[in-house]
Amino acid sequence: MSDWRQTYMDKLCTAEEAVQSIKDGKRVLIAGAASRPEHIIKALIANASHYRNVHIMHGLSSGGEDYCKEEYAENFIHESLFASKSTRKYINNSNVTFVPCYYYELPHFFRDRVIPINVFMVQVSTPDKYGYMSTGVNADFIRQAVKAADVVMVQVNNKVPWCTSPGCMIHTDEVTHIIEYNEPLPTAPSRPFTDTDRTIGEYCADLVHNGDTIQIGIGNIPNAICECLMNKNDLGVHSEILSDGLMNLWKAGVANNSKKGFDKDTMVACFAYGSQDLYDLIDKNPAIKLQNSERTNDPRNVARCRNFTSINTCIELDIQGQVVSGTSGLRQISGAGGQLDFVRGADMSFDGKGRSIVAFTSTYEKNGEVKSRILPHIDNGSSVTVPRQDTDYFVTEYGVARLKGLNLKDRARELIRIAHPDFRDMLIDDFERRYKVKF
Repeated sequence: MSDWRQTYMDKLCTAEEAVQSIKDGKRVLIAGAASRPEHIIKALIANASHYRNVHIMHGLSSGGEDYCKEEYAENFIHESLFASKSTRKYINNSNVTFVPCYYYELPHFFRDRVIPINVFMVQVSTPDKYGYMSTGVNADFIRQAVKAADVVMVQVNNKVPWCTSPGCMIHTDEVTHIIEYNEPLPTAPSRPFTDTDRTIGEYCADLVHNGDTIQIGIGNIPNAICECLMNKNDLGVHSEILSDGLMNLWKAGVANNSKKGFDKDTMVACFAYGSQDLYDLIDKNPAIKLQNSERTNDPRNVARCRNFTSINTCIELDIQGQVVSGTSGLRQISGAGGQLDFVRGADMSFDGKGRSIVAFTSTYEKNGEVKSRILPHIDNGSSVTVPRQDTDYFVTEYGVARLKGLNLKDRARELIRIAHPDFRDMLIDDFERRYKVKF
């Protein structure tokens, strides 16, 4: 390590030179979210004619996935760990497939070669005086991938913040190719939340107590919930994703992490995805720990959190309380992510005070038609994300329903009560036919 600068210079190359080391039939794992090395990926695609059946695996992404196109079917096979907005349109292509898994399993899968990987690509910061580089915004399976891959390519980008967590560290000795290229990090799309989002946020905030440790996702409803939590005190954060909403709670002193029983005094997440302000907050901030997905998402670790409250959303659910969050019929929309991990972690909580909440708008619009998210039956072909025996609280703009301990008839009654009024008659008709009782 003492001569890391010479090692760095010896491994320095262009992206075009680096991707020439990729062999036919090998698997390339690409770090997700804001850790995607876009410059190397562009070189990979530009070199497509030299490849046959190169497997490209990754999760969350936000553009630049041309390898999914049918025109590259002989060159690339995309193995999706999470279908993003920009990749879901390709999911049924002949050269694209989806890998069902729990997020917390991935470090183990790569470490123990359940999923063998040959090449790992990731974006990193400039090195410190000891030759360490930080992935800055992601720790999900970084260390495991570096150790498992035969070839490790890093895009050194001075826009990547320095996260102090060991799970983000890569030394120059551990990589095979170093490509210097500075470019802005991908940011999460954001739009103002609606009055409906705020109403849902207020209902959810009523279920969160001072001193709770919370997990929450990303998007309009999660951001509205975070704003509605601003009057709380001493919240802790143990989450899969670190978002702008959680950042704002930390900046306001609401999420001070002082009451956490697990990783006390630190805000813990697996990766960060949001605005540039969020990435700036992470830089050299000892109050933020990004850790691998085993640490953050394994229900056995989640259960160690004190007064844990999990808050997620969904695509649809049926009146039994079965939740669908990753598919719409046979179409893959996203992935399981960590929703079931956190739901089960809350249910298993050591202090017996865990709660899980599924918050969603009662309706959505598709092809100009308004549809109910609460259905008599889940869509044909949809994959259940959270089984009915795991679900607890549900929240829409029409109220809160708690299903734990209820029989099927009463569960249905509670869910119909918070459905959109325009769809309640349809749901009641199905209820009465199915259960042969009056609503």
